[in-house]
Amino acid sequence: MGEGCTRLRRLVRLAGAAAMAAALAACAQFQTVPRPTPITQAPTAPAAPTRPDDGVLRVGLLLPLSGKSAALGEAMQRAAQMAVFDTGTQVELLPRDTGDSPNAAGEAARAAIAQGADIILGPLFSRSVGPVAQQARTAGINVVAFSTDTAQAGGNVFLLSFLPQQAIDRIVGYGASQGMRRFALLAPSSAYGEIVSRALSEAAVKYNVEAPVIELYDSKLSDPTPLQQKLQSSQVDAVIVADVGSRLSVVAPMLGYSGVTAKLMGTGQWDDPQVNRQAYLAGAWYAAPDPTRRADFESRYAQQFGGPPPRLATLAYDAVALTAALAGQPASGGNPFNTVALQDPNGFVGIDGIFRFGPNGLVQRGLAVLQAEPTGPTVVESAPDSFSGAAF
Repeated sequence: MGEGCTRLRRLVRLAGAAAMAAALAACAQFQTVPRPTPITQAPTAPAAPTRPDDGVLRVGLLLPLSGKSAALGEAMQRAAQMAVFDTGTQVELLPRDTGDSPNAAGEAARAAIAQGADIILGPLFSRSVGPVAQQARTAGINVVAFSTDTAQAGGNVFLLSFLPQQAIDRIVGYGASQGMRRFALLAPSSAYGEIVSRALSEAAVKYNVEAPVIELYDSKLSDPTPLQQKLQSSQVDAVIVADVGSRLSVVAPMLGYSGVTAKLMGTGQWDDPQVNRQAYLAGAWYAAPDPTRRADFESRYAQQFGGPPPRLATLAYDAVALTAALAGQPASGGNPFNTVALQDPNGFVGIDGIFRFGPNGLVQRGLAVLQAEPTGPTVVESAPDSFSGAAF
């Protein structure tokens, strides 16, 4: 079996054992395809009166290839190229630069559509999703964006991202299964803090645990004493700290020297070696994709490009591999990237584990529960390998 076929296993449709066996058997017939030449950013093209009708499936890839986020955009583009090679797909990538502005993103979408895009992957930032979605709606195609702004999902927009709400739901659900009934949240007073606060309140109702203790602190965290006093007066089983960076280094150790014996927990923000390997987080739990799944991808990326990929690189890889998985499927109207196909309830499996899109356009992921350790996270409870019987 060729190298490309072996890697094709990383993203297939979860349509039952028989279908999976057939897909893997068919993989043996694939031929290794030449590594594609590096993709360069094409100039914005004028709108074409009609899209090409040559039978080639084209995928618009909208990323910030210039501006302050160019390094991230370029890394995600490299990951997308890896997916093209690994899957042996015959889809044609149409990379376009969204720059730093919504207007540039809208123009990038228009240019990709004019070149015949059958689906748009991206953009990365919330403020750019609207203009892209509008262009895609006019063309009658779907958008798989990388934003975490759930307000942008729905209609022809699907979010392939890491949603903080799902990480909170997973860690609370696991804690409840271990007998924990009282949860507290420490988070910055910000849009993110409000999101995770609502998510914790919803999870508490879902898992029938007590109403959570929620403390939002000033982003400067000039005086942590009130938080310390609040923790000491609260009888809780677990404390979720939804933060990173210098504030996390103050808040997380505070539990220990405050005499709080509650279990320390975190969010998907901790899914980064620079965060989860900090000694003061040793033993803490958080929910995220199983890191062992992406170890091979990270190794190959580093070998090929001279450094480790940013965490979001797997989003671009899995998005392109998703189009490869759908490209060979029969579809009414000739576009295999239609809404019915994207919302397959059996879902898909990629580098970051299983995922599917709900009717609201939001991604649903199977997450693992991990324990932070200085040597790297360990798996406390594995991620599910199918959506059958899983609660989402």
